[in-house]
Amino acid sequence: MKNEKTKKIKSKKTKPINAWQETAAKFLGWLVQFASIYALIVGIMGWLMPPVQKLISGFLYLFALPTDFSIFNAIVLFILASSIRHRRRLALWIEVIYFQLAFVLFGLIFLLSYWTGYVTKESLELSQFSILSLLFVILGVLVSLGTAFIMILSRHAFPTKIINGTWGKAIIVAIGGFVFSNFFGLIVSYLSFHGSVSLGQRMLYVFRESVSDFRYLLPFGQNLFTYSSGNNIWVSTTISVIMLFGFITAFLMFTRSNQRELSSNAKQELAIRQLILDYGTQDSLAYFATRRDKKAIFSKNGKAAITYHLFGDVLLASGDPIGEEKSWKSAIEAFLKLARAQGWTPAVVGSSEVATKLYTQLGLNATVFGDEAVVLVHDFSTENPGMHDVAQVMRRAERENYQIQIRRQADLSTEELNELTQLTEKWRNGDERGYSMTSSRFGDPTDQQVMIVTATNAVGNYQGILSFVPVGTDKLSLDSMRRAPDAMNGVVTFMITSLIEAGKEKGLSEISLNFAAARQFFINGETLQANPLDKAARTVMKFFSRWYQLESLYRSNDIYLPEWRTRYICYDNGGSLTSVLLAIGQAEGFVPTNIASKIKHFFVRNYDQRIENVWWKKSDFIKKVHQIEEKKRLELMKENTLDDSALQKLNDLKQIGIPAFSLLDTECEAIEILRLKYENTIDFDENEHSIQGKIISLRGRGAMFFADLSDHQSKIQLVLKRDLINDYSEAENRLESFAVWKKDVTVGDRVRVTGVLMRTQTGELSLRVHSWKMLTKTLVELTDDKKDLQATLIKVTAQLSNLRKSLILHDFVEVEPLDFLALSLGFDQVFFVQELKVTVLLAYQSKEKTRQLLNDFVDDEMIIDISDVFPDPALNDTASSALKSALTYGLPAFTMTEITLSQNSSDEGASLNHEKK
Repeated sequence: MKNEKTKKIKSKKTKPINAWQETAAKFLGWLVQFASIYALIVGIMGWLMPPVQKLISGFLYLFALPTDFSIFNAIVLFILASSIRHRRRLALWIEVIYFQLAFVLFGLIFLLSYWTGYVTKESLELSQFSILSLLFVILGVLVSLGTAFIMILSRHAFPTKIINGTWGKAIIVAIGGFVFSNFFGLIVSYLSFHGSVSLGQRMLYVFRESVSDFRYLLPFGQNLFTYSSGNNIWVSTTISVIMLFGFITAFLMFTRSNQRELSSNAKQELAIRQLILDYGTQDSLAYFATRRDKKAIFSKNGKAAITYHLFGDVLLASGDPIGEEKSWKSAIEAFLKLARAQGWTPAVVGSSEVATKLYTQLGLNATVFGDEAVVLVHDFSTENPGMHDVAQVMRRAERENYQIQIRRQADLSTEELNELTQLTEKWRNGDERGYSMTSSRFGDPTDQQVMIVTATNAVGNYQGILSFVPVGTDKLSLDSMRRAPDAMNGVVTFMITSLIEAGKEKGLSEISLNFAAARQFFINGETLQANPLDKAARTVMKFFSRWYQLESLYRSNDIYLPEWRTRYICYDNGGSLTSVLLAIGQAEGFVPTNIASKIKHFFVRNYDQRIENVWWKKSDFIKKVHQIEEKKRLELMKENTLDDSALQKLNDLKQIGIPAFSLLDTECEAIEILRLKYENTIDFDENEHSIQGKIISLRGRGAMFFADLSDHQSKIQLVLKRDLINDYSEAENRLESFAVWKKDVTVGDRVRVTGVLMRTQTGELSLRVHSWKMLTKTLVELTDDKKDLQATLIKVTAQLSNLRKSLILHDFVEVEPLDFLALSLGFDQVFFVQELKVTVLLAYQSKEKTRQLLNDFVDDEMIIDISDVFPDPALNDTASSALKSALTYGLPAFTMTEITLSQNSSDEGASLNHEKK
């Protein structure tokens, strides 16, 4: 029974919402929002445009919404509209019961009173209530009843429920506000009116005054609460202000969502870090998903996630979803479902164009937020005329003897890391800003792969600190940036430029710098074609740049000539954009948050011992983070099949300054031609010969080495003597010495060598090398198994190629695999190749003639299987489906010959084919 009950509850929660229910919910939100605005401007509209005011008032009257000017009405309706837009079910019931059903009830009472004669026609005329007004009441009852019916049916579009215990708290606050308003109203009555009035009369007066405040909000309220003295403005104002505060507070408690604490945990962060390691190679904001103030929601298969934080009623995510791109949609759907179930406004800041398209497909709107500055390392050069300012900073840093150090956090000692951490706190300018493009931490033991750049002055004092988080294996993204107060101007530029230049040697491809919000306003406003609106927008942005560094962030990044990549804001609807922008301002540190808690903390500093017991500082968690990073490193090495010795030799060449991969700079001779020309020569001249190829063997030690060089057509022995090579390298100022050859040249490398021909004591033709050049440094040795597979592939390919040529020379036509219909088009001799099998089709030929014809050019190793095919489909029950289908088109009688390779070759070729796939 318990399981059945649980299933029923789950099915209730996951009941799908129809499109018309969604439309009805949106319409109700906009209607109440419009009524709240109208409650403030109805007086002005009635003065300026009386016909329009009557039309709008009549329209709202039909839906039982207030139509009179009242600040109390406007505030209550605004809160109610916001709650309806956030799909809180209590707000729906308040709107339906308090407005629609109450209007229907009072309307029916009024109509019943009129029809029974309790309210006479004469009394209505005295109240200026015409028959047309009576018909309008009937129409209003019908419209309100229909609206209530539709909204009750649409209740599943309002899934958000209130917090447990809210009812009691809100009712206490409302009653308290009512009691306090009466109490203080009574006091003000004594102070402002000294007439001979009894206590009971004063209490009745104050009570009726407080109740009369509802006359503009409740349907037919002006008819129900007709009393309002208006003689004592102090009493009425006091009561109205206190009741307004009390009832709005109670109303907010009713309609607010369950704003629970949203933060990360150890299990979640490990899962996020694993997704970043597996898939986070594109989004420069991916690593910032590890912030501890973010919570994550995952796709159904767990291969994608979105991290977010709650700011007020806005559930704010940042960057693109983390993980497999095919699973992004599932993660986004889960994110939106969570937001709407809790009554929160879903929003995203800093999403890329790819993710933004997916967000918009799932119902969100999007607008440009700003641009991210990304430096392409290989295209960067301080010699570019556009980088004059950068080059000037670099020259100044050199004059002042500034030094740079670029290291992974894992390479820093504990003492130095602690010192840098203290300096980052000391040099912090105010509160930490950032949400979407910062981790808000430095020196954390889980961030071992973070790149830290430090600058020191001539006496060795730290002048600047930068940290960059990894993006895959070849990209970085700026995290934190600090400079000493007395550092030279441009120290940050010096550090960034030094990192970019070093990145060319470190194999970096991109470095993401700061984010420039609203950059498009500055760009558009600066052009000659800028219209007045663009210029005005630029002026406004420059004004706000005095406090929020909007223009300075754009200018400081533009000096590196970066590639600007647009980032977007995604939001639920137009009405929520204001609250979303406010939430983004709070997240990025531009708008203060938790003012009340900060004031409380200023006077009362309660220290919570539980703060020290944080999970990210526990050794078990730190160890697990290091384990998954090490595991990923080993996986990458296994995928690339690179051993440490090959990488070491590659790095040795780079450090020496020898390119590991280069093009030929001289014309080379073929080894086979040299052998043919000098095979019988005994005495050689001193003419130089340059050849290139792959080293297939190495031997020797000490001052002499031997190698075999092959260009796949022939091979020749190389003789390398230390003195000869070193003399030539010194004379020609070359880096390729004998020591480098001995240490860093291995089997599989492709080289160009120059020397003179000679014969060894055994009479073997050889090249005495005096200079060499690395063309391609091999990083993976070709094993014997791979050599055998490669040889088999060549053999199989050669057999198939020869067979194809022979068939074509004998007037056979090659067609697509299983194209039997070619026989019906007049082609009597066709063949096709499928996998490692050749199928030959011959029309009107017997098996014997077919065998005689094919024996002339089929190798003995090949296997021939010939069968007769008759045109009658009924006689070919065992034929393939393709052949059966083709026979229905009227094919001629033919022989079908299947030619396969020998069993060994076929098996090896099939194995090789499988490996290639």
